[in-house]
Amino acid sequence: MDKHEQQPLATPYAPVDHTGVIIEDLDIGQVVATIADQGYAVVKNFLPPEDIASIRHAFNTEVPITAMSGIGATGKSWRAHNLLSKTRAADHVFLDPRLRAIVDGVIGKYNQINITTLFNTLPGETAQHLHQDDGLWPIPRPHPTFLCNALIAFDDFTKENGATHLVPYSHTWTQAPDQSVESIQIEMKSGSMVLWDGGMWHGGGANTSKDVERMGFFISHQISYLRPQEIQLLAIPKEVVKEMPHRLQRLVGYHPFGIGVDGRDPLDVLEDDVVINPEARSAEHWRANS
Repeated sequence: MDKHEQQPLATPYAPVDHTGVIIEDLDIGQVVATIADQGYAVVKNFLPPEDIASIRHAFNTEVPITAMSGIGATGKSWRAHNLLSKTRAADHVFLDPRLRAIVDGVIGKYNQINITTLFNTLPGETAQHLHQDDGLWPIPRPHPTFLCNALIAFDDFTKENGATHLVPYSHTWTQAPDQSVESIQIEMKSGSMVLWDGGMWHGGGANTSKDVERMGFFISHQISYLRPQEIQLLAIPKEVVKEMPHRLQRLVGYHPFGIGVDGRDPLDVLEDDVVINPEARSAEHWRANS
């Protein structure tokens, strides 16, 4: 066999090999390998109780919550999106080196935030249908992983209050989700996080408890060349983006891809607050500042 047929084509968008990488006592390579194998992995005690309490308080006081009807039109799922435009309380979560490394290991280092959601599943809510989040992009299956989801439990997730349903190994299947397929529910303590491949069949569970809510913080990442589900470049005001850490600015979409903006880095354009810099038209200017 020709050597070119034996080796896959190298690409900068390939997942990062984190074999043997340990960050804050978490084996990143093992988490990534588990996601690649069964489609999901649970990281226990990702955030400490005091962090959960602080972020929960900010979400409860700074983020307007909009009632959204769940499957079955019960109206008992409360959700808020576009969190990065509303509060700075969770910036450190997006930038956590463990999360960043896991996402890089699943979909590659050139990634961006797809969508952010705060939700609260109230007693009486019905279960979601099983679905695939990467189904929004009409890419034939099988395909490389281009979406990595993370869900952090604020309340304990139990079967009774609707812990998330997952179908192990379904991220490798090519057929449409079958609602009759057996799933598992991810029970985990407050502060723990479950991550899954965007192709995995999953759905929120029914909250059959009498008085126990289930609040969670959902973060979805995608390959940077895809259009995000939540248009961060429009959703987050420029003045808010300017105050963000540099890495977070990149993650919300201000990254150099293709020609950028008239050949300029989007962050330079953001800082100048103009779309076209007359000097940028000059070849001499580019050579002098390259």
